[in-house]
Amino acid sequence: MASSALDSVIEQRIASVGYLSLPFKNYFTTTASHTNVSRFNINSASWDRLWITYRAATYGDTKAPHVINGHKIKGAFTSVAGAADTSTAGAITQDVGVPTYDLGGSALLGTNSEKYISQYFRFQELTTGTVTYNLQVNGATVPAYKMNVCEALAMSQGAVPKYHSKPVMSLDQYKDSYFVQCYRFCLDDATTRMASGLDCRSSSMLGSLETGNMTGATHVDIFAEVTSELRIGNSRALELIQ
Repeated sequence: MASSALDSVIEQRIASVGYLSLPFKNYFTTTASHTNVSRFNINSASWDRLWITYRAATYGDTKAPHVINGHKIKGAFTSVAGAADTSTAGAITQDVGVPTYDLGGSALLGTNSEKYISQYFRFQELTTGTVTYNLQVNGATVPAYKMNVCEALAMSQGAVPKYHSKPVMSLDQYKDSYFVQCYRFCLDDATTRMASGLDCRSSSMLGSLETGNMTGATHVDIFAEVTSELRIGNSRALELIQ
């Protein structure tokens, strides 16, 4: 600003409160080779959300991109009208592709196109049976029962603002390519300027991710989303509250 109006406002704020508050999002990460239980701990003034991603143990290997289920995976050709054989090119040699869900693609899911994802960012549920998911926080169960994958998806979609989540996605696509879970501990409409999550500064939160019927080891990344605060006082004094 060309004038000193902003400096005056900042000085008045520091003089009246003692500091200038600058909240910001912060993240603490825990990685583990998960089989049944993975533990972590959080110490923050505002624990907002917990994000959990599941990947294959070989996610870092060099592989071809993965085709998102439902989208086109191979070519097909249109043929002359009334021809019985459409496996080869006819008068119209246009490669239109074949979606793996419904022929012609699903307008709701947008599968009438090709779509790939890197193996590194492919999050999937690695199991052949029905897996249950459960979060323990200082001995308390969140939620109070063991969730299945459908309930985990519904919980995760309700834990984030709608513009942050994929609007339309089949359960098959979620389990195969987008398997991420999110637990919310803050207010639904909380912004970056609002610290409304769990205050766990007095006692560190001990958490554990527990799963049932999971076969084999899965690489799990646990991200604790917190609201930290940087306080700026007189004489450029800085204080960080995580």
